[in-house]
This record gives sequence, structure tokens and C-alpha cells, in this order.
Amino acid sequence: MADPASPSPPPRRFRRLGLGAALMVLLAGICILMAALVHGSWQRTSTKNANALVKEINTRIADTVAGNLQQILTNASASQEALRTIFFQDVIEITNEAKREFVFLSLLQSQPTISWVAFGWPDGNFFGARKDSDEGIRMVEVRHGAEGRPEPNLLRVDSYQPVVGDIHFLDRAISAKSFRSTEQDWYHAADQAKMPVWTEYTDTPLGQQPGIAISSKLRVYGHYLGVVMIGIDLDRLARFLTALKVTSHGRAFILAPGNKVLTASEIGATAGGWHDLAAVKDPLAGAILRAMAQDKMDIGSLAMPRTITVMDGMTEIEEYVTFTPLPFRHWVIATVIPAEDILGEIPGATRRLYMIVIASVVVVSLLGAFVAHRLISRPIAGIAAQMQQIERFHLDNLVYRPSRLRELDELSRALRLMGTGLSAFRKYLPADLVEILIREGIEAKPGGRTQPLTVLFTDLAGFTGLTEQAPDKIVEILGDHLDFMSRIVAAHAGTVDKFIGDSVMAFWNAPASNPHHALSACKAALACRAAFLQSAQGMQAATLGQVGLRIGVNSGAALVGNIGSHDRLNYTAIGDVVNVASRLESLNKRYGTDILIGEATFQEAGDGIIIRRVDKVAVYGRRGGIAVYELLGLAETRGELGDLAWIAQYDAGFERYLNRDFDGAVAAFREADRLRGRDEPSRRMILRCHRYIEQAPPVDWDGTDTAESK
Repeated sequence: MADPASPSPPPRRFRRLGLGAALMVLLAGICILMAALVHGSWQRTSTKNANALVKEINTRIADTVAGNLQQILTNASASQEALRTIFFQDVIEITNEAKREFVFLSLLQSQPTISWVAFGWPDGNFFGARKDSDEGIRMVEVRHGAEGRPEPNLLRVDSYQPVVGDIHFLDRAISAKSFRSTEQDWYHAADQAKMPVWTEYTDTPLGQQPGIAISSKLRVYGHYLGVVMIGIDLDRLARFLTALKVTSHGRAFILAPGNKVLTASEIGATAGGWHDLAAVKDPLAGAILRAMAQDKMDIGSLAMPRTITVMDGMTEIEEYVTFTPLPFRHWVIATVIPAEDILGEIPGATRRLYMIVIASVVVVSLLGAFVAHRLISRPIAGIAAQMQQIERFHLDNLVYRPSRLRELDELSRALRLMGTGLSAFRKYLPADLVEILIREGIEAKPGGRTQPLTVLFTDLAGFTGLTEQAPDKIVEILGDHLDFMSRIVAAHAGTVDKFIGDSVMAFWNAPASNPHHALSACKAALACRAAFLQSAQGMQAATLGQVGLRIGVNSGAALVGNIGSHDRLNYTAIGDVVNVASRLESLNKRYGTDILIGEATFQEAGDGIIIRRVDKVAVYGRRGGIAVYELLGLAETRGELGDLAWIAQYDAGFERYLNRDFDGAVAAFREADRLRGRDEPSRRMILRCHRYIEQAPPVDWDGTDTAESK
């Protein structure tokens, strides 16, 4: 048969949420989802609009910068061409110092963006007009004399201050200078080109002044006279960009290949010009670097405008950076616009929206959890508790739990009605056994296994006479008797198997495991006897006659489980140990005892009980004799049993009986009877010894007596 108690693989365990927590999470999730959908839609729209606005602003700024730069370059080219034409047409000779200065000065004043108007001779001499940042003008001349002269390299600087309609001479400074025009890039490029050419310069007669220059060769009537140069300081371009209004906090930068940025000179800072972008201490310049790193951009290969949004660690936009190529020397204009200039109050409103959403989620979740707890969780928890009571067959604890929700209210009513119905059937079932079977997970299908058990049988002596004497009260008396017997067995961890008339069958160590099953059964037997003695006194006081209780206990292996058909089962135990326990209960009548136990029970219980050996008997229907013991009490209550010297006398008499010394056995049994006051087994053994004195037992007799009836 299948083993009903065989372990099955445990079900997978999952972390379970309470209904209130689940509803709270659900409500919070819905709120967050709706907020996320609204925010996502709004974010996409705002981002799209912001990008469009940034593109428009950048286009405007790039067009402005490119237009201004192109205008500056065009004006410089026109000035260079005009100056070359004047000298080429021989309107003014380049050697005419006075007229030359007038032309240079006039041209410089007519073009605000020009920084230098100059001419370089093939011998290295230089003459030019310089417009400073404060709009002051300096006429600069460098002459190189012959070697060996006192002043071979002469620098003359005349300073002028423009006024309305005129200029005032301020001072003249003369010093030595080794500057040679022929060593400059603008001179070499023009000397080798047929058309005007743009170059960058750094060195000037007045020091380091980075700029760009357009220069061309001057030939008059086939004679090479030198190179005409129009220069524009980069510092002037940088200041123009600085003054350019992009947004409230936005800026425009000109970049060159090699991550160079054009900066303006400031007080206490390095001179204006090209600087390494990473070395510029400007947060907006840092945004350009992050954008280039983010997009892996190469300035020198940029062909189309590109806008990059620079994010911070929280994935919020910090700046919009747009790169637009300029039509000059691979320069790129970069506009940096902080997000706050475009989005305005949107980031702050977004943060406030986040806080409102979080607060709303918390409030809605808590409110939902409270409502769910009051209306759903608590009633369902109560219903679940009722179902657990039904599972354990604790049907008396079921109560109706009203609910404001119709379905839960009807479910609670149905459970209460089901409990009422099951309570009626409980009277026909061993409810305690059903509870244990459910708790142990034993399925209701045929099957069993062999395991050690201790079985107990009880029977009422004189019950037949009681039914004749008080038939009208027998149901009540029997009901009370079986009730307290069942409660005692359950209190000692036993299982009531069945009621057979006035008899009770119970066993230990199944279905619940009990390693001390023999001792528990002995304790239950003694408790049953004590309870019965009190009830028997009550019956005698009511003149219901003499009634006694006989108990048999035996231990051993038995087949235990669901025995029966598929339609009707009985959880019981079968086997020799059960039969012997029943026979031991019957033997009490033979020896005049109350509780008899088998040898296996004595060995299992050990020193926990007080016993005395009664006899060696072959019970009805079983071959071979077994030792039979009378259970007197527990070792822990030995003092209540009084003087137990009579046990030794009975034991001595039984040993003489086994050795065929029947006269000596009779003397010992009489002494045991005297010491105890009255000992029924001693008296019955005396009668048996007298029979054997009159007629000796067979030669092969080993002391075993045979019980001829159940």
C-alpha cells in the first residue's frame, strides 16, 4: 500500500504580500504610471519645442556671427584691394611718407573692424597704422640700415588720439627693433600667391598681438615693391563675440581645429587669441568639452550644424550646445545655451510636480491602504481565520463577521452555515484524529505503513448489568464515560481510533510522532483509571451498581494508515500488537487487575513506570507465552503507592512457581497478599499452585498458562 505519511517535495515558497499592501502598491503604481505618462508626453513636447527654439536661436546667432565675420573679412578684403589699387595706379607713391601716412590713417578710421593697415618692403622694412582697443592710433615704422651703422634697426612709433573731424598728435617713441616684414607668414604667403591670401599672425612690431591678415603683392609697372597687409586682431573678434547677446546666460565661441577657442584679453589675464579649450576656466567652455566628448566630435571635419544636449547625473538637460561650421579656415561657432534660458520655470515646475506626485502617491496609497484594510483586508483576514478553524475542525469558534461589501458578507454567512453543518457530522467522526491527519498532511486515500505503536484498550466491567438496571440513563452515562476517556487520551498525545460499545481503542506514535509513546500511553491509562474511579463513586452513590474499568496496553510494530475502500476509510492500526493489547484488557478479569501491559511496553517505558510481574500467559489465538505486567503507577509518584515490599514477595513466589516449588510459591504469594492487604493475582496464583500440587504439570511445562477465551 502507499505510504500516506511519506514526505512529498515541499511547495515552492514565494514572498507573499498582504492584500492591503498589494492594493497600496497597485494604487501607487497607477498614480506613478499616470504621472509618468503625463510627464513623458509633456517632456517630449517641451523637449521638442526647446530643441526647435534652440535651433532657431542658434541659426540666428550663427547667421549673425557668420554675417559679421563675413562683413569684417569683406571689408578687410575691400580695404586691401583699395589700398593696393591706390599704389598700383601710382596715385600715391609708396615711398611718399606723408601721403602714405594719410592714406593709412584714413583707411583705418573708415573701417572700425580693421586693426592694422601695413606695408612690407623686400628689404624687411615695415610701415603700418595700428588701431588700439581704446581707439587710439599709432603709426609704426621699422627701418633697417646698413650693417655697421649706429642704429641699423630703428622702430618709430607716433601716437595719435582721434577727435571729431581730426586727430591730435600725442607723442613719438623711437627704439631699436629687429622686426622684419619679410620673416612674417603674411608676407611669405602673399609673395608666393597670385591672389590676396588670408593668414594668421602673432608677431607685430608692437609685440605679440594674434590676428588674421589678408595680404597681396604690389607691383607697379612690373616692379615688385612689396606686400600690402590689412590685419584684424583676434582679440577684437573675441570681444565682439563676448558682447554678442545670445540668451540671458548663453554665449558664443569660435573654435578652431585642435580644440582651440578664441578668447578676449582681460585685465590680469593672458592676452586674447587662441587658447586650449580645456584650459579655459569657463563653465560654458566646459559644456563644449562635454558635448564634444559625448558626441565624439572632430571640429576639423564638421560639415553640418549639430546640436547636442549636455546632461547631468540625474539625466536632466544642463545646456544646449550647437556647433555650426564657418566659411573661414575650418572655424566653428559654438553656441552654449543653459537649459534654464530656454525652459525657464519648467525645471522648477517639474520638480514641484514631482513633489506633488510623490505626496499624492503617498496620500492615495495610505488612504487606499486604510480603506482596503477596513473594507477588504480585515474581513478577508477574518474569513481566512474562520477557514483555518474549519481546516482544524475547530467549528465552535466560527462566528458571523458582517462586512459592508456584499460578497464578503455573504461569504462569511456561508462559512458560518458550513460550520454549523459540519458540527453535526463531527459527532460521528473522531474530530481530534481528523485534525491530526490534516496537520500531518496525510491524504484521504487507502494506504499505510508499518511503524512502532503503543495500543490501549479499555472496557467497562459490569456494563451489561448497568444497562439492565438503568436503561434510561445508559446513553448519558456512556457518553460521559467516553467523553472523559477521549479527552484524557488526547491530553496525553494519543489518538482515539474507535469506540466499540463501551470500549475505547487508542494508539500513540501515529499519525503524530511521539518517541515516548509507551510512557505516554501508561500515563493515559493511569489517568483514565483515576478519572473512572471518581465517576464510579458517583454511579455507586446513585445506586447504579458496581462497575469497573479494565485497561490493556501493548507496544510493537503495526500497520497503521487509512484502511478501507475508496469510498469509506478508517484511520486505524492492525496487527498482532493490537490483538495482544485487546487480550491484555480481557486478562484483567482473569487476574482481578485494572491495568495490564505487555513486556514490550514495559521495556519501552523503562524506569518511568512502577510495575509488577503478574504471569506468563499464552493469550487466546496466539502461540507462545508472553510476560504480563500490572501497571501500578509512575516513578515520579512512587511515594503515593506506599510500601511496595509485597512486590518482592510476589516475585519470589513466581520464581518458585516457575521452578515447580509450588509449596514455596504458595507461602510467598500468601505473604504478598498479607503485605498488600489483599492482592487478587496472589490469591489466584495460590489456587493455581494448589491445582499443580494435586496434579503436576507436564514435563515440558515452562510456566506458561493458557487463556482459553478472549
